[in-house]
Amino acid sequence: MPLYVLRMRDGNCVIAYADNEANASQRAQQIGESGVATIRQIDSFVAQFSLSNDGELKSALLDRSTVADLHRHEYPMLAAATAHAYEEFGSSETDSREVHVLYDHGASSHAKGWDERDKKMIEYAVRQERLRLAN
Repeated sequence: MPLYVLRMRDGNCVIAYADNEANASQRAQQIGESGVATIRQIDSFVAQFSLSNDGELKSALLDRSTVADLHRHEYPMLAAATAHAYEEFGSSETDSREVHVLYDHGASSHAKGWDERDKKMIEYAVRQERLRLAN
């Protein structure tokens, strides 16, 4: 069975393992998501699930290919804003020159160096992505 990514009208995405697009859409609706705006089959998906001490499973997308694919198809405005911010921001002395800082675990501390304009640009792109397919 293939994997599908469903871009929801509220800006979120759901990944569903299903026989076809219709079944993937039904699965997304079963978890109470907003209406489906777009749906497409994806070839690769990697996510990390971490077990907390209190028994909660937390997930994170750390795979560059998965994040790049979602940016390219589901979040193009966010991808453009993020690329612009990182291009201007550059890297610090401690960042790897081979690995983009966006995918580095230390990025959260490095992000503190972003100026307010870049933060506002990313926040604006997020708002626009949430509204883009809302109707």
